[in-house]
Amino acid sequence: MTTNGQYLYGVVPAGAAESFGAIGLDGGSVRIVSDGSVGIVTSDAAHLAFAEIAPERTLQYLAQHQRVLERVMLDVPVIPLKFGTYADNDEQILDILRVGRSEFARALDEYASKVEVDLAAFWGDLKPVLAEIAGDEAIVSAKAQIGNQTQATTAQRVHLGQLVKELLDKRNKTITERLLLTLRSRWPNIVVSPSRDDSAILNAAVLIGRDEETQFDQVLEQLDADHAGRVTFRRVGPLPPYSFATVEIKTVPGNRLNAAQQSLGLADSASLAEIKCAYRRLLHELHPDRNSDPQAADFLKEVSSAYELLEDYAMNFQHTFNDTQRASVSVTVRSLEDLRAAGRTPVRRDPVERRVCVGAGAA
Repeated sequence: MTTNGQYLYGVVPAGAAESFGAIGLDGGSVRIVSDGSVGIVTSDAAHLAFAEIAPERTLQYLAQHQRVLERVMLDVPVIPLKFGTYADNDEQILDILRVGRSEFARALDEYASKVEVDLAAFWGDLKPVLAEIAGDEAIVSAKAQIGNQTQATTAQRVHLGQLVKELLDKRNKTITERLLLTLRSRWPNIVVSPSRDDSAILNAAVLIGRDEETQFDQVLEQLDADHAGRVTFRRVGPLPPYSFATVEIKTVPGNRLNAAQQSLGLADSASLAEIKCAYRRLLHELHPDRNSDPQAADFLKEVSSAYELLEDYAMNFQHTFNDTQRASVSVTVRSLEDLRAAGRTPVRRDPVERRVCVGAGAA
């Protein structure tokens, strides 16, 4: 069953326009809910489980999410909210603003005068590069060994392919280091993402000043000249600081906390250590080797889910599980590197829209 709620896009300072028109998810009207100091960009939307719908549809919603943020940032600084974030109503949005006010203010202050530019550098034509690599002594030697036989073995072909890949990666790494050295001399805040294919040299997000686009493009022109047009540079932006500050919001309904508390047999107050102790005790009691009750397996699943909820609650809400201290909302501002360190796969923008190309592939 699909429920309606408020889809959340980003955080903005007080004084932003109150509405932006019907540009939200599924044509929803985008507006600002503010507590007078900071606000959240939102629109009415059906509450969707994006992990359960077709990837193509998810990408369409992601594009809508990004378009809203990029429209809002034309007027005011905006800190993106994690894709797929919902609130039940305006009252819950105000609760989020209350809990996260200081964190939001800090992030807005840090990034108010900054924008993100996504930069991709890749070989305009990979064939000449591979031809050069083919002349390397190690490649020539490997080919000579194969040439002395009637037919190459699978192991020899694999070895030759690995040699080519290693040499190409080494060449790409050398160029990447030079590019980053140049860029970081002007813009030190850069997040590098994994390259997607052999022709890709660098895929990075660069934090620049709102008034530095012209200077950035001049640097790209110079880098193009330095590489004699062999490397193509693609710039996408300006964008909100997706890679440097993304707000994560977690909400925990009180009834779920109560159910989890009862499943683990906890008192009204319990520390993280006590939560873990209760879970281990029940895990021991309900293990199939010790418990033949046919319902034990189902209860074990319930206990495990309860433990995950309470552990996450105690760690993210930064206080002991306590009836008198329960919070319904936690707020964290994370960078792309934070998300990677936490083992999460961030959604990245595919550099297609609003791009500027310099180099061999520009035409």
